[in-house]
Amino acid sequence: MLSVLLSLSVSRLGLWAAGLILVLGLLKLIRLLLRRQMLARAMDSFPGPPTHWLFGHAQEIQQTGSLDKVVSWAHQFPYAHPLWLGQFLGFLNIYEPDYAKAVYSRGDPKAADLYDFFLQWIGKGLLVLQGPKWYEHRKLLTPGFHYDVLKPYVAVFTNSTHTMLDQWEEKAREDKSFDIFCDVGHMALDSLMKCTFGKGDSGLDHRDSSYHSAVRDLTLLMQERIDSFQYHNDFVYWLTPHGHRFLRACQAAHDHTDHVIRGRKAALKDEKEWEKIQSRRHLDFLDILLGARDENGIKLSDEDLRAEVDTFMFEGHDTTTSGICWFLYCMALYPEHQHRCREEVCEILGDRDSFQWYTASSASLSALWMAAPYLQVFDPLRFSPENVATRHPFAFMPFSAGPRSDVSTRLSWHQSPLWLVGSLTCHLLSSSSQLSSC
Repeated sequence: MLSVLLSLSVSRLGLWAAGLILVLGLLKLIRLLLRRQMLARAMDSFPGPPTHWLFGHAQEIQQTGSLDKVVSWAHQFPYAHPLWLGQFLGFLNIYEPDYAKAVYSRGDPKAADLYDFFLQWIGKGLLVLQGPKWYEHRKLLTPGFHYDVLKPYVAVFTNSTHTMLDQWEEKAREDKSFDIFCDVGHMALDSLMKCTFGKGDSGLDHRDSSYHSAVRDLTLLMQERIDSFQYHNDFVYWLTPHGHRFLRACQAAHDHTDHVIRGRKAALKDEKEWEKIQSRRHLDFLDILLGARDENGIKLSDEDLRAEVDTFMFEGHDTTTSGICWFLYCMALYPEHQHRCREEVCEILGDRDSFQWYTASSASLSALWMAAPYLQVFDPLRFSPENVATRHPFAFMPFSAGPRSDVSTRLSWHQSPLWLVGSLTCHLLSSSSQLSSC
């Protein structure tokens, strides 16, 4: 009799659980449908390419290649067009400067359906925060990007670049081509580790190399998730092998950041150690975060510290790596521009062998040559002073625009390819040999 009652109770509990899951699933579906209806209504005014009933534009992009396909659509729809990755994640691709001005001047919050994908790794840092907490973090982080703080970092970038170039000299002796992307990625991470965590000049240790692998995996996995509509749902994604790999990489990245923060906070309990840090040639990003206080003396919590550090590493690593590799690719394809760039670098350097703050500031920073607003046309002179003066201010926005651009611009400048490329350019382009095609 007891076993029968227990069996009935378990069955009833199972039915209740199944019913609850069904109701929650229906509510989630209704919310998604309402959001899709809102997005579709907002973008109905813009003509665009036809969509697949399930995949949206995702399948066509994956089959053709995202860059080539988006470029072809830009020709077909020169002002703006909708882009759907699946049926619930929609974007408006804008190509008209006046449209960009209208959007970026509004100050709308970040799109939760996209940026939620980032939260598991970078937490709620300056990139995704909004409202009062964003202003609070912005105020605390602003001193970290004062020019007096940034100046010594140029020497850090130079040291990391020297290490990479020594490796390239060894590889070049084999007289065959090699992929530079991973090497540039390690160099960018080495620079960021020194600027963020205060790592010494000895290079990356085993723990740092594991962190580099985790950051690289997370960057690739996030892009893959955005492009694959079946991964947009959290419940589904965390059940997949890719989701498991993402969580493992997140844990590795968080463990590294937490380890460094704990060690630094423990060291700072010693007043002599804090005085030693304050007297250093330059403060790293973590020093500045740990010393930040608001007007009431309140510090960032450990959770906020990790979020800002992880955000800094996320925003500064892959973007810098890609920027430098594209720059070198463009220089290799167009030797006439490479020659002109090298002449400029040699003129600025004189008898010196590396950039300093004042030399980098006086340079026109020809890394900027890699942007191409006329699509496939490579025209370095588009960034000459006279051409810049006549260009629409929203035609080229390397560091975004609008109400949030003040700190983000300085943050991006600190992490941007321009600083690393400046040091890299002086070594590569002041040599006698030309870059070969990658």
